[in-house]
Amino acid sequence: MSNLQHLLGHYAEHPSVKEILRNLENTPDRVRIQIGGLTGAQESFAIASTALGQKTAAGALHVLVANAKEEAAYRHNDLEGIMGREAVYFFPDSFKRPAFFDDLNQTQILQRSETISKIAVPGGSASVVVTYPEALFEKVVKPEILQKTRIEVKKGERLDVDFMIQVLVEYGFERADFVYEPGQFSIRGGIIDLFSFGNDLPYRIELFDDEVETLRTFDPISQLSQQNLNSLSIVPNLNTRFRQDQKVSMLQVLPANTVIWVKDIQFLVDRLQYCFERAEHFAAKVSALDSAELREIFRDRAFLFPTDVLESLAFHPIIFLEGKIVALKKNFPTLF
Repeated sequence: MSNLQHLLGHYAEHPSVKEILRNLENTPDRVRIQIGGLTGAQESFAIASTALGQKTAAGALHVLVANAKEEAAYRHNDLEGIMGREAVYFFPDSFKRPAFFDDLNQTQILQRSETISKIAVPGGSASVVVTYPEALFEKVVKPEILQKTRIEVKKGERLDVDFMIQVLVEYGFERADFVYEPGQFSIRGGIIDLFSFGNDLPYRIELFDDEVETLRTFDPISQLSQQNLNSLSIVPNLNTRFRQDQKVSMLQVLPANTVIWVKDIQFLVDRLQYCFERAEHFAAKVSALDSAELREIFRDRAFLFPTDVLESLAFHPIIFLEGKIVALKKNFPTLF
């Protein structure tokens, strides 16, 4: 047994972890627990041991709401080391800097929806999602709607190039001579290059007549192939394709028994209010000179009120990592 597994085993046997698991098993929908005194990686071990120890046939899902993006990234790295990369997901905001709405990050936009797609229906093993207030502030595309609009391209299948052009334009892609950033595509003979929204690298589809002969990712600078693929998924521009009524709170698409770990509930509410005020101020300044994506986001106001987040939280088991239960009940009665 490794030192890591040995340490995780000790946490699993701790009375506090056992008490949490008993409460989750007996009254999962109304669990409200406060844990104090955890510092550094202790939080990660407590979350991991609880998730791994929870008895549920559908697999345990836990969400940690850290105070800030940097803290969330640190905790995500911790949990990956403890539970493995396949069991831990990161749910970021859509912008290059949290609460600064003038510069989108396409990689994080797709990562948000991909994470939601993976966790909306949990599998048979424990998993943890790590996030932070600015990420919860934004709505996400409903998983079932995103799945309906996703197009799969598979090796060996037939592909109509004219139809592909029509779909890509409809999905918000722009035709270019060479692709170098997300949202672009080019066609040269039987080669289709497309840089899907949020992908680290663009795709290259090579056709033999109308049959998909090869699929791979490539480096847009060197043009060298990076990885051969059997299939790929094309998703629309998540900010301009979907209406307001097709988007919901991230917390609303989680299974009802998802356990929410909140670092500091008062900080969460204050930060959500700060984000809302900044978004309202920014929306008033959005003009035709701004990108279409930003105009669509702020036209639809695809954001949540702090009260909306609290209402969504109330439907889940909650474990508070800071604060006292008596004070929490007084300040946030809707959660109890």
